Amino acid sequence: MTVKEYKKIAYGEWFDYVDPADAKRAHARNVQRCHAAIKKHKAKDRKLNILLVHGSGRSSFKSLAHEFSNSQFLLKSAVRQFEGDEKYEITEIRLRDYNISPCNCCYSTTSSLCGFPCNCFPLDPMQEIYPLVLNCDVMFCSTGVNQSAMSSRLKLFADRLISLDGGFFVAPAQYREKDADWRDRCLALSTKLGKDLPYDPRTWGRVAAYFIASKDQNNELKTISKPKASPLSYIESVAWSLWDGFSDYGFFHADPWYVGAAANPNEEMAFDKARYEKATEVKRQAVHVAAAAVALATEYRKHPPPFDGGARHNRT
Repeated sequence: MTVKEYKKIAYGEWFDYVDPADAKRAHARNVQRCHAAIKKHKAKDRKLNILLVHGSGRSSFKSLAHEFSNSQFLLKSAVRQFEGDEKYEITEIRLRDYNISPCNCCYSTTSSLCGFPCNCFPLDPMQEIYPLVLNCDVMFCSTGVNQSAMSSRLKLFADRLISLDGGFFVAPAQYREKDADWRDRCLALSTKLGKDLPYDPRTWGRVAAYFIASKDQNNELKTISKPKASPLSYIESVAWSLWDGFSDYGFFHADPWYVGAAANPNEEMAFDKARYEKATEVKRQAVHVAAAAVALATEYRKHPPPFDGGARHNRT
């Protein structure tokens, strides 16, 4: 790809450069994959599916750091207990490898404008991830703390999952560009249905847990204002943000549901990996968090929790 070709697709809307017929075919393929994943998830004789989602920009050797991230290192050490066990199927994705587009926030206009699977970006790599989420029983997310929040890559991933949670199913034959006419049709539909708007909780009943690494968790310099402005630490703030967001999507949480690893603020960052190798207590906690989540997911395979209407009751 030349610089000129890259800049052409890097700026502006994707549909300015894609044949509508190609986009429609891609959407049909996306529908097929998602429905196949839902069908597989409903099967009774399958393995328990564990999905690992690494949110750090260092989560692959394609990054300039050429190493795994600390949060990925923490999560991978926690799931070794399940590797090689025939009862489990482990799927791993590194968001660093997916150029996911930011959510267009269609839902903020009207809920019926949010389509399933996401019809804003039919050729976006998030379409490869949707079936993995729909098929999983338990999802483990790893992230560092960036600007007192989860990584930008994990936030993009989480935002785009709204398509699975209540998104209006768009059949292949119905697909078309989301122009002003499409918007007006969706608004008319919402007005007509009123309180009878359908809601499909496609990720309901899955279990989630989080593995978080922070550079500034124990930094007591006066320039660090987060501990003073909030009762939550950096790691706790990220953990609760994830809990809130994924609870909204119908995910449940065991107890404990997250683990955090803090770097030594007085030590050069290059020594993190060596120190984490010796952090037996943190790794023990990570193993405990993963085991609790898998145990809850196993229980929900046998006895699925009844849908609570989206009220977020008893999610932990």
